Amino acid sequence: MKAKEDSSGLTLGQYLEQGRQDAGLSLRQLAAATGIPMTTVNRLLKDEVESPSAEHLQQLAKVLELDAADVFAFIGVTPPQGLPSVAPYLRAKYNLKGEALSEAERQIQRIIEKYDN
Repeated sequence: MKAKEDSSGLTLGQYLEQGRQDAGLSLRQLAAATGIPMTTVNRLLKDEVESPSAEHLQQLAKVLELDAADVFAFIGVTPPQGLPSVAPYLRAKYNLKGEALSEAERQIQRIIEKYDN
């Protein structure tokens, strides 16, 4: 497999490996911190994974304190800009659905409009 390179000439694996070294983590420590099997982490760092999981890349970026957008750029994914709407948060945190979710969104929008200078 030919690993994709970024503008600095690094491949995804090299970028992640550099992040691992900068963080001072062993392969075993990185696997434990991310919850990703050590063999998978090792294969990612060696550019042996054809289509890396977005979840794995996100976990690695978080633990290694790398910019997730930079990591995803290696696989040709541009994350959306800006923050998501409040609805996904309200669904996940408070299990709001249907009319309750719509009402909460409307109330939050009213508060925003009231205090938006």
